[in-house]
Parts: sequence; structure tokens; C-alpha cells
Amino acid sequence: MKQTSIALALGALLAAAGAAQAADIQMYGRVDSGLRYTHTKDTGDDKLEMRNNRSTPRVGFNIVEDLGNGVKVKAYLENGFYLDTGSLYTANTLFDRRSILAVQGAWGEIGMGRMGNVQSTVSPYAMGLIKYDPFGTSYGQASIGTAFANTSRTNNAIAWISPKLNGWKVGVTYSLGDKSDEKKNETTPYEDYFDRNHTFSAATDYTGDNLYLSVSYANVSYGSIESADRDSDANLFAVGGWYRFIPEARIFAGAQYQSHWAKAANVELKDITKAATAEEKADGFDGYSLLLGADYVVGQHKVIGGVQYFDGELSNKSDIDHKFTVLAAAYEYKLAKTTWLYFAATQSFQSGEAKTYKNKEATEIMAGLNLNW
Repeated sequence: MKQTSIALALGALLAAAGAAQAADIQMYGRVDSGLRYTHTKDTGDDKLEMRNNRSTPRVGFNIVEDLGNGVKVKAYLENGFYLDTGSLYTANTLFDRRSILAVQGAWGEIGMGRMGNVQSTVSPYAMGLIKYDPFGTSYGQASIGTAFANTSRTNNAIAWISPKLNGWKVGVTYSLGDKSDEKKNETTPYEDYFDRNHTFSAATDYTGDNLYLSVSYANVSYGSIESADRDSDANLFAVGGWYRFIPEARIFAGAQYQSHWAKAANVELKDITKAATAEEKADGFDGYSLLLGADYVVGQHKVIGGVQYFDGELSNKSDIDHKFTVLAAAYEYKLAKTTWLYFAATQSFQSGEAKTYKNKEATEIMAGLNLNW
């Protein structure tokens, strides 16, 4: 019944889009499907799956109404889905990827709703990680979110993005509370890390013809976990960018420091069941991340390569450390204006006392087709 209600709501929105006269309504989407082979070193498991590798399938709407005098009202609505089954990416949620109402004027743009933070990998306000990820968060372990801390999406959020001045702009996002749907239980005691009092992030970036630079900061105040002797908020500082040294090629670089974070390069606190006590895990991970990559585009061909590295430890017990490295490469062939054929491979390595069965060294090999419209 809930799925039917959501389908009816989406149909009503499409009908309204067709009938609307005053607003400019753009519908867009992505579909991606392919095969992914994964070999896991620790267990020796081999798995072949149908997966989206280059992008998450989605349907979205950008809606703009011009009020005159340089003022516009905007809405950003986007829903993710599974191509192999057609089901919603987030059960019983229509616009899980973004749901934003915004006003744009001479002061910049102010948006409210569910959105990615300016520090994150998530559009439309991202000014951080995704901008200097050579893979654009694609291809499994190749995504910058593997080794870098990411504030991702938050609910009940407000964003302000300044106008651009000489290539520079500033952005701020703040969530007024973002309680997770996940419930704490005996097997997942650290799901409380997704019960956040607030998530704050700020960034500034510069965009030029041959240069991009970004500096970002984020702070997360956790909710009920504070009653479990958590002493500090989580913080991160990041810098990155890219430089086009010849017309066909760019080099990418990024660095980040995180403190008291709930996740460190694929290891979550709930996964460390034997290596540390609850008190030792209460304040999360400290660590730093590094990225170096490049892309090369000539004609219809694009080659991408990169390496990521994380080195960290539990904030309350430095003996519980974790090191994680990912090597990745991809080839994309542009079949048409919005259609890509792709091949990619990744290899990860890990060491340290935080190594768990849920964080494995893995080899991934991917191939597929991606269509945008």
C-alpha cells in the first residue's frame, strides 16, 4: 500500500509538471547497470553481481519560478531506485536523495529540506569532496568516500551559498536535527551515531578554467550517544582541488584530518566487537586521509586513475589503529552525448588492530553501461 501511495504521488507530480505554465520544470535522470566481480581476500569469497557501478539510478526534478527583480524560487527533488528490481532506494521514501525548497537572489541562495552538506559528496550544494574526486564517487572502492570522512545527507537542513566573486564562493549548511530511522539494539549498539543533534559544515572554493580549490570544515554533535560518556563532537578539516596542466588532463589531490568520527575508511565502531571496550570506542576515530589521482580525456575516451590512503586510530585507545589503501583505475568510452560504456578495477589493502571481518581487502572488476538524460 505504501509503495502504491508513493507511485500515485509521483504520478501526480508528473501530471503537475506537464500542466504547469509559470514555472520552468526540468526532469532528468540516470540509469546504470553492469556486472561487478568481487574477490575478498580474508574469506576467499568470489561474487558476481548485477550492480550500478558508475552512478546510482535516479529520477529528479529541478523547478524554477522567476519572481522578477533577480529573485527566483527553486525546488530540487530527486529519488533513487534499484534498476534490477525497480524498487525505491530507500523504502517508503519518495525523494530520498534530495528534497529542497530554495530562494535565490542577489545575496546568493538559501535552501531548506533534505540535502547534502557543503563538505560532502552530495549535490546540489557540494563544495567539498566530490569536487576533487577523479572518479566522481563512482566505481565502488574508488569513490573518495571510502577513505575520507563524509557528512553526506542530512534532514531538517538549511544551506546558504554565496554569489561567486572572482571565482570564489562560500557555503554553509546546518541541520536542526537528523535522527536516524535505525534503532539501537544488541547487535548494532552504535547506531546512535546516526542520531545527530546537528551537523554543521562550511566551505569555500575557487573555480577557474584550469584550477579548482576547496577548503571545508564539518562538525557533528551526536545525540543519545552523549549519554554514553561521549566527550567530544566529531570534527573534520579538508583541502583539495585539481589542476589542468594540459587541455586533455588534470591532476587531483586532497587531504583531510578527522577527529572523534564514527567511521574510518569502511570500519564502523559497531564492527570492532573484540578489540576495544565500549568506553574506548565511545569517542570514535582520529585519523588523516590522502588522495592523489588524474584523468585524461581525448575524443570519446577517458582514462582515470587514483590512490587513496587512510591512517587512523581510536580516539580513546591509540593501540587500536587502522590503515587502509585503495588503488583504482577506470576507462570510459562515450558512445553518444549522454551514454557511456565503462570498465573499472579496484584493489584495497588494510592493516592494524581495527581490522575486522566487515572490513576486508578486496579486488573489484566492473563493466557496464550508463545513460543520463
